[in-house]
Amino acid sequence: MELVFIRHGESEAIRLARQPGGFFCGRWDCGLSEEGRRQAEELKGNPEILGAEAVYCSPLKRAKETAGLLSDQPAIIDERLTERSLGIFEGKWQSELEENEEYRKYFTDERYAHLRASFTVRAPGGENLSDVVERVTPFLEELRKKDYRRVIIVSHAIAIKCMLKVVENLSEEEVLRLKVRPCEPVRAELK
Repeated sequence: MELVFIRHGESEAIRLARQPGGFFCGRWDCGLSEEGRRQAEELKGNPEILGAEAVYCSPLKRAKETAGLLSDQPAIIDERLTERSLGIFEGKWQSELEENEEYRKYFTDERYAHLRASFTVRAPGGENLSDVVERVTPFLEELRKKDYRRVIIVSHAIAIKCMLKVVENLSEEEVLRLKVRPCEPVRAELK
């Protein structure tokens, strides 16, 4: 089965994250920016997604908007495709969190400082990449049992990286080097 992973288009959170101060998005639910809508609309008719028999999608607004713009096919919403939870950090600025003595270690202590891309460190109440791998694996196992030839999966950067880890048997280092850009199809074979 061919899987075509699509990271949602540019969201309002991505725009915020580009600003100084380090914004934490995670599951903070926001829509697409104008640029994100344009990116998703450009995908419609792309040969890499044509002929898909199903579209699976994260429940977050930015992913659902992307799925609706790139395909006329109704998306199948699956909670396991949502972005990694950043717990209480979601929707907050790094500068705001650094002011709190309880969270300062996430920005000053080397043991915690890699929480944005770690298989072991979690934000308080959040997930690390190992947790996401554990969450997406049953989704992929269930999908493997279906009789599809091509499936579109609209999700988020971390969730897609973690699914690619499972499907392509990637090491943690390989996963961390992956670049998953908004609305750029990433193909993989689910055997």
